[in-house]
Amino acid sequence: MSLGAEAVELYSETPIASPSLVIVLFAIPRSKASKLIVPVGDIDNYQKAIFDLLQARQYLADDKWITTVTAKKRFLPAGTVGYTLISLMDEPEEIDI
Repeated sequence: MSLGAEAVELYSETPIASPSLVIVLFAIPRSKASKLIVPVGDIDNYQKAIFDLLQARQYLADDKWITTVTAKKRFLPAGTVGYTLISLMDEPEEIDI
């Protein structure tokens, strides 16, 4: 999993080191034979991979700054290409730190 060139162009500031909000959509292709209702894997494990990636790529100084998370994992129709959408922004609510 990697952040593409589009993400790099959209975000070129120093790593965020303040309360932050993360919104993530995991869009996973369904296999033709799958009878599952939801994709396999715990969503918290999916999230942790994204948090580690944001920190490794220096979008986020440390994942301790993530104070709010909204995450969804969804199936896509069989034969489509999966993707992950990530939004990282300053926490809109005032938080005492």
